[in-house]
Amino acid sequence: MGMYTELNIGVNLAPDTPENVIAILKYMTGDESQLNFTTPNHPLFTTERWELMLCCRSCYFAGVEGSFMEKDSILGQWKLSVRCSLKNYDSEIQKFMDFIQPYLDTYGFLGYMRYEEYDYPTLIYNDGKEIYYK
Repeated sequence: MGMYTELNIGVNLAPDTPENVIAILKYMTGDESQLNFTTPNHPLFTTERWELMLCCRSCYFAGVEGSFMEKDSILGQWKLSVRCSLKNYDSEIQKFMDFIQPYLDTYGFLGYMRYEEYDYPTLIYNDGKEIYYK
């Protein structure tokens, strides 16, 4: 049946993030009005569940899960908050993080992912060039 992995991140997107990427992320967080985008050539978009992954939920993690995007009225940049859990069969989480990395304006600690049977999370960092896990 498989185990769930929780993803919990909070990031700011760079001001020059393409509108296509913004539309994709809005769609992935549940904004069904965002259907006018083109999926780029990236491994994330070859996975079966990429469209739903940020909205996936399970009963295995405490609290309320949900993902959303909001444009900061002062800074004028998009903020993305993700709290979801899914069966990470095709490394969707790692592929998602790789996809958004070039558009991030957040460096250092981004959040964590945690496997259902583990007490300790895997921390997620952005060094400005790549995402790494500790």
